[in-house]
Amino acid sequence: MNTEEKRSILEEFLGRWPEAEVRNMSLSDYVGVKDKDTFTYWVETKTRALGSIKGWDSIKFGIYRRSNPEELNNNHQNDNEYTWMARFGMNRLEAFAAVKQEILDIIKYAESGNFAKIDTLRLPDLFKWKVASLYSNERLVPIFKREVLLAIANAYELKTSSSTKVSEIHELLIRYKPAHQDIYSYMEGLYEQYGSGKDKKREQGPVVSKDTVRGGVITRAGVAAKNTSPHIRGGMRSYIVTQKHNKLQEALRQKLIREHGEAAVVMEENWVDVKLFLPDEVIFYEVKSASYASDCIEQALGQILGYVFYDKDIRKKRIVIVGQYPPNEDDERFIEYIKSLLNIEFAYEHINI
Repeated sequence: MNTEEKRSILEEFLGRWPEAEVRNMSLSDYVGVKDKDTFTYWVETKTRALGSIKGWDSIKFGIYRRSNPEELNNNHQNDNEYTWMARFGMNRLEAFAAVKQEILDIIKYAESGNFAKIDTLRLPDLFKWKVASLYSNERLVPIFKREVLLAIANAYELKTSSSTKVSEIHELLIRYKPAHQDIYSYMEGLYEQYGSGKDKKREQGPVVSKDTVRGGVITRAGVAAKNTSPHIRGGMRSYIVTQKHNKLQEALRQKLIREHGEAAVVMEENWVDVKLFLPDEVIFYEVKSASYASDCIEQALGQILGYVFYDKDIRKKRIVIVGQYPPNEDDERFIEYIKSLLNIEFAYEHINI
């Protein structure tokens, strides 16, 4: 399965389970028996291509409905239908309310990139980090088994122990992700190298595209042919991207107004996301909602240079590309390379939303 197909699955998931839908879901929406439209079925089964969490029983969801009501789980709390972790409450409704609140917290922390907070939540790691990955705007590498994450961390020379937090490892992987490799290819390369053979087959399935090393650089393999048959692209992802873009754009506008006054800030003039008019220069801001700084730059650079080219203002011009996240180490090298090529002052900035 290629990256486009995986992103299509992600679009479908986010279309079915946006935050508002999670906030309104009932216990039967969350987990069931032979129901293929519950939240937990989507997370574990329908999105398996985005990282597997097989290998532990259903208590990983915090609460589950037993397929055989007579088979009680003596290690946890039970009623006549459901089993749940005692840490979440004394009855099913109390337990589900606590679990749902944790799911909502995961979504909030994942969307904002505040991954350390996810470590503090009580849901089992395997499940909560899969949920976080789905809502992280492709910022989290979809590997969830702790032993594999520890093997990768040790290879990156992070000293690990039983107390090493999962968020520390994910932050490390974000820092070292190559600028031009998508998150799924990155995951496949890591899993091929550090996952056990048994786990590779069970969790990831066949790796469609192999990366090679050419001149000391990891290079994505080419393809023999492209699929030219008609296909339908989901619309939910574009809606989500638009909403995030609008939030970033408004946050940027408000920040510039606080710093320079409302009269100096103009939004959407000649399609420019935001322009800042200063006495001696005009700064062009282009906002992108991509997962990494280098992706934002790739998407925005030609566009914003076109805006500058056609602009008639005689003042000095400067361009700034704005994303949600700070650059990692590879992004920073890419930014310096772009700066070395341009004759116009260029910068990348990130802004929290």
